[in-house]
Amino acid sequence: MSAQVLSPAQLLLKFEDYMHNLSVRVQRNNEESRTLTALRDTLLPKLISGEIRVKDAERFLVNTL
Repeated sequence: MSAQVLSPAQLLLKFEDYMHNLSVRVQRNNEESRTLTALRDTLLPKLISGEIRVKDAERFLVNTL
């Protein structure tokens, strides 16, 4: 890979594009984290109490989400 000299405007555009993509990834990761937290908080008490079993958990989620 050869080094490329960019004008300040080109460099700024590349940086903005990179940061935008990074921001989108962070947002998606945060959304996935909230979803996984909600699933955990919903399922864990039911699994511990024996109200549902692991094999029934997927069916339970489909019916409640």
